[in-house]
Formats: sequence, structure tokens, C-alpha cells
Amino acid sequence: MIDLEDSISGALVEEYEGVSREFTDLETIATRGHNVLTRAKRHGRWHALKSLTPEAAGQAVYREMQRKELEIMMQLQHAGVEQAMGLEEVPGLGACIVMEWVDGVTLDHWLAAQPSLDQRRRVLGQLLDAMAYVHSCGIVHRDIKPSNIMVTSNGNNVKVIDFGLADTDAHAVLKQPAGTLRYMAPEQASSNRPDVRNDIYSLGMVMRAMNLGRSYRRAIARCLAPIDARFESVEQLQEWLGSNVRRRRYAAWGVAAVAAVGLVAVVMTQQAALHQLSRRNNVMVDSLQTRITENTRLAEERIDSSTTVTTAHITAMNDTLRLLRQINEQMEQREQQRLARQRAVDEAIDEGVRIAREANQKTHISEHLDTLSNNAYIWLDARFLIKEGRQHANEYLMNLASKFTPKERAEIEYAINEYCTDYERRMEERYDHAIHAKSPKR
Repeated sequence: MIDLEDSISGALVEEYEGVSREFTDLETIATRGHNVLTRAKRHGRWHALKSLTPEAAGQAVYREMQRKELEIMMQLQHAGVEQAMGLEEVPGLGACIVMEWVDGVTLDHWLAAQPSLDQRRRVLGQLLDAMAYVHSCGIVHRDIKPSNIMVTSNGNNVKVIDFGLADTDAHAVLKQPAGTLRYMAPEQASSNRPDVRNDIYSLGMVMRAMNLGRSYRRAIARCLAPIDARFESVEQLQEWLGSNVRRRRYAAWGVAAVAAVGLVAVVMTQQAALHQLSRRNNVMVDSLQTRITENTRLAEERIDSSTTVTTAHITAMNDTLRLLRQINEQMEQREQQRLARQRAVDEAIDEGVRIAREANQKTHISEHLDTLSNNAYIWLDARFLIKEGRQHANEYLMNLASKFTPKERAEIEYAINEYCTDYERRMEERYDHAIHAKSPKR
């Protein structure tokens, strides 16, 4: 008979050290509105717990919003979307949505570290893949903005978070306008019907903040267009961006092909000229041989003369070949100079936009306009501050006068003014809206 006690080599314990079944090491990360975000450890792994404030937990509408968010997140299984595990009661916090803990920083903090253009474009590609998947599940996020996009510390991978305002056609409850003013589509302020084009507008605002270069400006403009003129899906946006890359590649190939054809034409022309010269020399040799039989002395004289002519032809041909090589080198140099000038123009545009954007941000006018309607006075400097970015941009443009040609300066001024005009238009609309909200209702 086997003694079970003797067959056990070690003691059994409920928990290993540092690996608890319960949530431990609770740390409050943030409290926003009616939600509290807490970091906690269980089974040796960090989790994010999203709970309601004590006041909100006592109201049925907030409990229903929490349940709706959980139902939406449980449908999503994608590497680019924060994963939810379920809803659990946690002592001291109450009912919590248990989610994976994303170790990283928000997109705006990541951009502040000035990643390379290739890194920014790679992150955009991951973001678009994640949002295409979310939309394929019939879900509209409705609050896409840099603070709801995480970039992981390990690998710089995208994670879309916070589906608190997300909605689907399948849900019939809690239908209401929602979003963050700066990034939400205009129609979200009055419509409670979820539409994937709401998120496409927000993606356009995020792409603008990522400073992806001139080749993305047309795509951003279409994302920010009125809803009927926007991309109809993220897949359509991805296809457009891919086609744009292919167009630029094909254009480069086209230039190379034209250059190759031109070089082949030059070579063929030279070969034809050499062939023609050879035929002429053969005729001359035949003539000389005929004359040699008639008169040796005259033949020798003519041979000397023919040799001199042939040498002169060969020398002229060598000179022509050298001239063609010089022309080709000059064409290559001019093309390199043109590309260098274009790069300088692009860099000048990006620098001007950066100066204007930083000047606008330093005014903090966006934050003030959000609360202007709650104040008892009219902000007299608002319209002046709205043009702060343009003033700095104009100073920058004045310093470029001696560095670029009139045509280049015109291109730079147009692009920077386009950015400033768009920014001023949006700020003016928000200012007028705030002033209108302050006016007494009749």
C-alpha cells in the first residue's frame, strides 16, 4: 500500500510568493469624469481596472454604460486593440472592467520624442489596420485622439484604448452625441448615429498631428472633408495611400526609363555613325586598290591622303563621344540640383508649419475657447491670438527671401498659408460658437 503522504516531495501552498489570485499592488492612474483607472497585479501580471466613481456607481445609467463598453470590447481580438477579460467585483473599487495593461506612452508623448518619418508612417499603418478591424466588427470608436492611442515601449506597436464612447448599430441604448471637441467630426455634435466616417475624420486630425510629409496632405484633406466627401472606409484610405506610394514609385521608374531610352538612342546613333563611317572607309579602300594597279605612285599618295582623312574622322568621333559624356554628366548634375532644391522647399514648408503650430500652441487658445462660453466676459484678444501662428510664419517667410527663387517662395508661402488659414478658420468657428453660446437666449 502506497503512503500518499510519503509520495509528496514538497508542501502544497495556495499561492506562490508574488503570484496572487487576488488583485494586489493597486495604484490609481487617473480619474476622468465618472471613471477611475487603476493598475493592479494578479498572478504576477499587471492589469488595468476600469471602475466607476462611488457617485456614478449608484446610478443605473452609468452602470449600463459600463456594461455596454464591456460588451463592445469583448468582441475585439486584435493585436492593435486593448483586450478586455471581463467584469469583476474588486474590493474597494466595485465592479471593474479587467483589461490588459499596456506598457507604453500615448501617441502625443511618443511624437514629442521626435521619432523618424519612417517610424511615424509605420505607426500610422498599424493604427489604420487596427481601426479597419474595429470597423469590420461593426463598431465605431467615436473618440479617436492621440491620448487614446498607445505606443508600446517594446517594439513601438500601436494599441487603441478607451472604448467608453464606442457604439454599434446593434446597441439600442445610450444613443447620444459624443466625442472630444478638437478631434471629433462636426456631425458628431448633433448626431447620435454611429458612422465609421466619424472615426475617419478623427484619423485625419491624428495624421495631421503626426507630420507625415507633403505626400499625405491630400489624404488628410479628404479625411477632414464633409462627411459625404470623405473616405467611406479605412480600407479605402489605406488603398489610396498605397496607390500614392505606387504612383511616386512609378514616376521614378518613368524618369529612369526615359533616361535609359535616351541613352540607348544616343548609343544607337553613335553606332550608326560609326557603321556609316566604316562603309565610307571601305569604299575609299576599294578605290585606292584600283588606283594602285594603275599608278603605284599615285596610289601611295592617295593612301597617305586617305589615312589622314580617316584619322581626322576618328578624332572627330572621339571628340563627339566626349561631348556626349559631358552632356550626360551635366544633365545628371542638373537633376540632382533640382531634387536638392525640392527637398529644401519641402523642409522649408515643414519648418514653417512647425513654427506656426508651436506659436499657436503657446497661446493655449484651444483650451481657452473650450471654456470661453462659461465666462462672464468676451475675450477681446482671441481674434488677435488666433493669428499668432501666421505672424510667426510671416517672419519666417521674410527670412527666406534670399534663399529661394520666386517660384519656390511662392510654393512655400502657399503651403504655409494653407495650414494657417485652415487653423484660423477652425478657431474662428469655435470662437463664434462660444460667443454665440454666451449671448442671452430670447
